[in-house]
Amino acid sequence: MPRSSVVFLMKTIPRILLPIIVVALGVAGFALLKSSAPVDQPLEPSARVWSVAAVIVEYKGLSPTVRLYGRVESPRETRLRSAVPADVKELTALSGQVVKKGALLLRLDDHDLQLLLRQRNAEVADIKAQIESEKNRHGSDITALKHERALYNLAERTLKRAERLAQTQAGTQARVDEAQRALRLQALALANRQRAVSDHTPRLAQLDARLNRSKAVRGQVRRDLQRSELTAPFDGRITAVHVSPGDRVRPGDRLIDLFDTNFVELRTQIPNRFLPTLRQALNHGSTVTATTELDGNPIALELDRLAGKIERGQGGVDAFFNIIGEKHLIELGRTVSVFVDLPEEANVFALPATAVYGANNVYRIQDNRLSMVHVERVGDYRNGQWGSWVLFRSEDLSDGDKVLANQLPNAVEGLKVDILTLTD
Repeated sequence: MPRSSVVFLMKTIPRILLPIIVVALGVAGFALLKSSAPVDQPLEPSARVWSVAAVIVEYKGLSPTVRLYGRVESPRETRLRSAVPADVKELTALSGQVVKKGALLLRLDDHDLQLLLRQRNAEVADIKAQIESEKNRHGSDITALKHERALYNLAERTLKRAERLAQTQAGTQARVDEAQRALRLQALALANRQRAVSDHTPRLAQLDARLNRSKAVRGQVRRDLQRSELTAPFDGRITAVHVSPGDRVRPGDRLIDLFDTNFVELRTQIPNRFLPTLRQALNHGSTVTATTELDGNPIALELDRLAGKIERGQGGVDAFFNIIGEKHLIELGRTVSVFVDLPEEANVFALPATAVYGANNVYRIQDNRLSMVHVERVGDYRNGQWGSWVLFRSEDLSDGDKVLANQLPNAVEGLKVDILTLTD
């Protein structure tokens, strides 16, 4: 082998072996460290203690609750409309505003109505003058009738005298003819005067009718003038304003919507299975109460009545609850949860919903060990936490028993626990 080849091999071999040596040393060091590290010995399942919360069983009479959903309504929700064609002159109402009875909400331009009222007043005054004139004329006709009758009697006597004189040749036929002509003329005058007197009653009745009709038209104008100012018909809250100042409105146009804050109620539907219990309570004069929550504040309710009609497809009957307390702060149309208090159930106890395992099982804690117990669910119960408690019955639990209150993912029969918190 040439000298140059030998030299090349001597320089190359260390480069190849060096990485192999480093890796080998690393593996050996890791194995040494692993063999010398301490090993955690797993605890026996029976040796582990779980910290839990518990609740004490207490039998007593409690009222189950039913959670429903209801809608805030008012049986006195009013839509104010325009009675006349006019321009909106002034608007003081605002949506959401609380107003008192009689408060001004809107004013319409009444210039045209004022002109029309003056015209109707003139018509009424004219007819009244005609009636007064008719009465005066009637009085004159009565007086004139007496004179006409006296003149007729005089003409009649004059004719008879002329006829006697003509028969005795003391008078002429011309005198008789003249007397007859005068009598006929006076008879005609008397008849006309009698007709004038007789026509007084129908003429006066006609004028009275015209007067009444004119007064009615004037009254309508006056009412329209009153309606040009819209005021609140009751203590209420405005839900909508449909016009702005300067708008032209016609009769029947919608202006302002509001509801009576003294007549606010909550409508909900009672499922059929609860109706016998509630009807029995109402028939016996018992008060059925409920609770809802608005903006974080609890509001008391009281059942007022049940609906008299069931719509097709409904699974229950609509119920109307009176709202106890401040009502003007509640918006119509709001949907809320309603917790209806059913009649009291005897010999039941309350547990948090987190204490229930499966459908109807709980864990009793005895000697710091869990044991499963079957319970009978009666209904929901409000215990300061909305819908989080449940009412139960059980033949296997007694007063004073401790029940696991929280959920354990590994809850099994015989599991050892330590009670950190206890609720009674």
